[in-house]
Amino acid sequence: MKKIYNAVIFDFDGTVADTMTFLTGLAVGLISEKYNLLEAEAKSKYLATTGIDFAGQLDIIFPGNPKNTEVAGAFEKRKREEVYDYPVFPEVIPTLDFLREKGIKTFICSSTKQEIITRYCRLHNIDGLLDETLGFKPELRKGDQIELVLKSYNLNPGNVLFVGDSLKDADFAGEKNIGFMGISRIFSRAQFMEKGAESVGSLSELTGLFEE
Repeated sequence: MKKIYNAVIFDFDGTVADTMTFLTGLAVGLISEKYNLLEAEAKSKYLATTGIDFAGQLDIIFPGNPKNTEVAGAFEKRKREEVYDYPVFPEVIPTLDFLREKGIKTFICSSTKQEIITRYCRLHNIDGLLDETLGFKPELRKGDQIELVLKSYNLNPGNVLFVGDSLKDADFAGEKNIGFMGISRIFSRAQFMEKGAESVGSLSELTGLFEE
């Protein structure tokens, strides 16, 4: 029996916005330089903790390190300056159009700062295709954002699908008892399967979940 979803929550970086190559390169460069790690190790540690804000990642990778605040600040500065240059994935607008025609509510919940999310969505002409876009604030992390969407729109968790490119996104979905679908870009289908999660290679594949 096909699952009935009436709302889809999208992660932002690497799911809607084609920004992960840029962000990964930026993070790996900073981590390898500031913490004296080989780039391969820096990349592995960064990707393993994606899905939360970069400052939070550093606190996991290098707990208590006095460099963390400075490095996180440098990362956020570059991100704020350059992230708008990177496009949405080609299938984003057709997928959002399809879901809107089906009467499915759509949202973004992200560990990227709220002001970046708001401006990016406006510049790339997707703000009008989404019911609401939520980004990181110290008091509103990704899990809190999902909870806010569920309450504000009176949504049954069992009828909500969260779509993300990070293994940690599957954890957020599980904590809120909502459905999850991975996007196999930085993580493979096999890696999502190890988490007990299904995945697709493109957002356009999601439409099959809503075909009558």
